[in-house]
Amino acid sequence: MTTYRKAAWEEFYELKELWNVVFSEEPAFLEKFFSTRFDPNHVFVAEDGGRIVSALHALPSSFTKEGVTNPCSFIVGAATLRSHRNRGIMGRLLERVQASYPHPITLFPALRPYYEKHGYFTTSTARAYAIPPTLALNERQKRFATPDDLEPIYRSATYRCGSLDRDELTWGFLIDGYETLYVEDGYAFILEDKAVEAFALNREAARLLLGILARRGISTIHALSASPFESFLENGYPVPMGMATDKALEGVYIAEQY
Repeated sequence: MTTYRKAAWEEFYELKELWNVVFSEEPAFLEKFFSTRFDPNHVFVAEDGGRIVSALHALPSSFTKEGVTNPCSFIVGAATLRSHRNRGIMGRLLERVQASYPHPITLFPALRPYYEKHGYFTTSTARAYAIPPTLALNERQKRFATPDDLEPIYRSATYRCGSLDRDELTWGFLIDGYETLYVEDGYAFILEDKAVEAFALNREAARLLLGILARRGISTIHALSASPFESFLENGYPVPMGMATDKALEGVYIAEQY
């Protein structure tokens, strides 16, 4: 019989191993996440035969839109052992999360149709553009970025549409997880040959970022609609972003974060 409950502190290592088994996680990330983000009061587990077979972490979070901040939870690490999949276990954990909090629940999905079946909707879309090689500039990043550099750009660029808030630890995970390109009034997170998140506050910053990305051979950039990047790019296509349970987050930018 499968039982559903909150986790306990003494299950730290069992939950860490479950995450590793399901996601084959990088050891450095796993150590950092569990040493800084683990809180059993916000971890929901399914137990069967005396062992945890499924779990998710509902990280306390918030979102801000036009200067107004509201609480939410952000789900990460939704993991089920292969032997216990397709039994509805994760769906019941999602139901327990929604029943446990009065505020919206958000996430960045690996399987979008699955979460749609459980009442989540896509809050916003970015746009993906090919970066023309002709935009290349003989410029380089002047220095490495810090969270204090990136936060005001992120806040300003998403002020009207709204965005999930990021604390210093969240920024640290992002900077560690991606290659970060930073210029005055703009930045991009690079994964392989894509800039998977990019914000610029003006045309000059957008042109400089695009020029450096093009020189580096980065082929694609993801940016918000009607951003300064659109002055230099054509024929973008929509990229669905995060999901939520509450229409209060309609339009809010939600990316993958920890």
